[in-house]
Amino acid sequence: MTTDSTRPKLRSPAELRRSMGAAARGRPGGAAPPVAERVIPWLLGATVAGSVLSIGAVHTPTLALVSAVVAIAAALSLRASALGGEASHVKTLPALTLLGLTAYTLLQAVPMPLAWLDRLSPASADIWSRSLMPLGEAAPRYASVSLDPGATLVEAVKWLTYTGVFITAAFVGARRGAKLGITLVFGSAFLAALTTIAHGLLGATTVFGLYQPRFSVASWHVGPLLNPNNLAGYLNLGILSGVGLLLTSRPHLPAWVIGVGLTTIVGVGIIASSRGGLLALPLGLALFALLSRRRRGRHRAAARGRGAAAWLLSVAIGGGALLAALATTNRTLSEMADDNLDKLSLFRSTLPLLADHWLLGIGRGAFETVFPAYRQSPGNIVFTHAENVVIQWAAEWGAPVAAASLVALGVAFRPGKIALRASTAALGAWVGCAVLLLQNLFDLGLEVPGVSIALAATLGSLWGEAHGERPRQEAPAGEPGPERWRPWLAAGCAALSALVLVSLMVRFGWRDVDHDRRSLRAQSDAGAASGAGWPRFREELRAAILRHPAEPYFPLLGAVAALRGGGESPIPWLQRTLERSRRHGRAHLLLAEVLASRGAKEQALLSLRLAVEDDPGVTDTAAGLARQWTHTWEELLRAVPEGKAGVAVLERMATTGDRRDEVDLRLRCAEEAIERDRARIGAHWAAGDALLAMLEAPGSARCGGDDGRRAACEREIEAHAAAVQGLDDRSFFAVQLRARLLLLGKKSAEAEQLLAGSCERLDNRAGCLRLRVVAAAQMASSERLLPALRELLSASCTSLAACAATSTWAGDLLAARGDYPSAVTHYARAAQDEPTEERLLKLADAAGRAGAHIEASKALERLLQRRGGQDPALRKRILEEKAKALAPSLSP
Repeated sequence: MTTDSTRPKLRSPAELRRSMGAAARGRPGGAAPPVAERVIPWLLGATVAGSVLSIGAVHTPTLALVSAVVAIAAALSLRASALGGEASHVKTLPALTLLGLTAYTLLQAVPMPLAWLDRLSPASADIWSRSLMPLGEAAPRYASVSLDPGATLVEAVKWLTYTGVFITAAFVGARRGAKLGITLVFGSAFLAALTTIAHGLLGATTVFGLYQPRFSVASWHVGPLLNPNNLAGYLNLGILSGVGLLLTSRPHLPAWVIGVGLTTIVGVGIIASSRGGLLALPLGLALFALLSRRRRGRHRAAARGRGAAAWLLSVAIGGGALLAALATTNRTLSEMADDNLDKLSLFRSTLPLLADHWLLGIGRGAFETVFPAYRQSPGNIVFTHAENVVIQWAAEWGAPVAAASLVALGVAFRPGKIALRASTAALGAWVGCAVLLLQNLFDLGLEVPGVSIALAATLGSLWGEAHGERPRQEAPAGEPGPERWRPWLAAGCAALSALVLVSLMVRFGWRDVDHDRRSLRAQSDAGAASGAGWPRFREELRAAILRHPAEPYFPLLGAVAALRGGGESPIPWLQRTLERSRRHGRAHLLLAEVLASRGAKEQALLSLRLAVEDDPGVTDTAAGLARQWTHTWEELLRAVPEGKAGVAVLERMATTGDRRDEVDLRLRCAEEAIERDRARIGAHWAAGDALLAMLEAPGSARCGGDDGRRAACEREIEAHAAAVQGLDDRSFFAVQLRARLLLLGKKSAEAEQLLAGSCERLDNRAGCLRLRVVAAAQMASSERLLPALRELLSASCTSLAACAATSTWAGDLLAARGDYPSAVTHYARAAQDEPTEERLLKLADAAGRAGAHIEASKALERLLQRRGGQDPALRKRILEEKAKALAPSLSP
């Protein structure tokens, strides 16, 4: 049976559109596209790659540059579409939704009379109305829905940029297919992975040697995207795009290049140690495999040629896993195994914020400054985002707009609207987008412009191919009237509007809250907030408050400046700080100092307690202040939180001050801490230390007097040492308590023997060796002292400063024993490593006592030189030392 070769084959709508476009380009009227149109894909590629390589375009200057490039690319795309008489992608549901969100975000930053705002958003109006209360001023007359208008302007530019990227990518996808846009995103992910590897191999701590991260970044995490969650989300999109490209027919890149890229991206994605990213990637690969099986039967001929590509895919993913295994460190494994669930607490804390601002939101970009008033977790932590894209949008845009936008975008990009059956590349890219969105239910990746630009480029490419335009037909050159200028008019208006918005962002949005915090803190530290500089600083503080009315840091800074300057009361500033941050330990700590200075000791101690409950990081300071303000147990307990929350405070109180200072109170604090938590090593040591101090004091009521009380105290000390050893057998505290107890009983040889056999295995070897030297120094013979000193110096000399300090200590100990020749040796080493006047004087004194008068005169001459040669008393002493050195040779 023969077939009719002349019978046309049925083709998909996407193939028909591409063939029609090719035919149009082959006709004289549709010849090669003009230069302006050919440059559009290059601009799209520069935008996608440049936005991620420039630290994700999170900084305003970088975002302004990226947005300007996108404005040009989108304008050229609109012009090219209009010249061909094609329907503009601006009128599609995704573009209209993105433009609507841009317009709404911009409206959030527009000032309105405060009375209007009070009707629309009472919670926001209340924040604005009370913002200037610390300065003693009335509420501002005009206010915006946004509680950080500058940040909202930046967000409006971001969303306009995403719109421009989508329009540009849709145009490129319609003309040249989705594979080109998908390839650009894959290539950008490859570049991000390569640069991250390069930084890791070089051990770099700055990005491209230019940008210093403002937070601690682990090795192999330094790169264009510093946050591991953002990096993992971006790379997951690249991985699934690459998988689709590798298994599709006629990709834009050779198969081996895609394989190498996948290996690199997979390896870096695993090293990123993002739990969300590592969980989302297998789900995405499984979804891709499931969807690709459904379309495999329709393309059996193409599927038979994919065997080699499938093998290459397996090798690429396996190679990536191997690369990750080779670069994995203990820190990487600990990050993967981290069971921190603070994000769940963050989600719960955001619910009251949603209840207060459910209708219009707090303004896009204002989350960082508003959320402290709702934060429930303790600690000095700044949450910049809600870590969940749905909660973030609802909090900042309001629930109605967030819900409408999610529904509109979900409808627009559902599988039925995207040409997923047209190619495997389209399927992989769409699954990559779904995986990225899934991860952002627990991460903040979409808040980084570089990540969202890649997402918009991918979805735009898929949309463009699925809704391909008609073949391009140039408008007649001689057509009169306004029709000839309409393409230019639309493109020009779009570009001009974008550039105007970028200019507004640069003018009003570049001073973000982080910039203002750092700038004002630097001025305060430099003393510009006190004395004659206070009025100017106050004005700058006022301007920052009006830019960020909900931010609690600026009232706190005002309170600190007012307390230092003494010209204003810090109380109104602190009141505003605690209004805008319910758990602010440093504000309570400052309030405690103010109350104590005014004689309100009970209220001050209560504020210390609140400070510790809100921020455990102030425990040491609070414990020290409490011990400074009161010496009674009942009052001291006012500053201690209930239960285990107060154990750290009690432990610190037990170790604060001189070892002999108020030993009974310190012992009571330690015993109370142990009663609340028996697993506190520091509390056991503090109790043993206090008991040793009581044994040293003959008149101690608890350990002094008869032998029975002393023996009971010794048994308690041994019990505390045993408890420490049971909790951590490498802890120096247990050995230290036992050795000090032996030394107190004049058993220095036994103490030295105990320490000599223990120091090598303990966590504080240098401290153990120093105590061993003390024990050896109490022995009658110096046989064990010099070896102990040598071992101590060997362990302590990690730097010149440390070596000089240890040598000075050793010299002091030997001088106290009367061994001045040996003391000279150690003082000389200290003066050589890090000379100070005190060390040179000690060297001269010890040398003079040892009879080394030449050495003494040399040390004094060095000291005289440091003093500029203007010390007559020192000159006289130098002459005396030299005379003593010459005396033996002049004797008859």
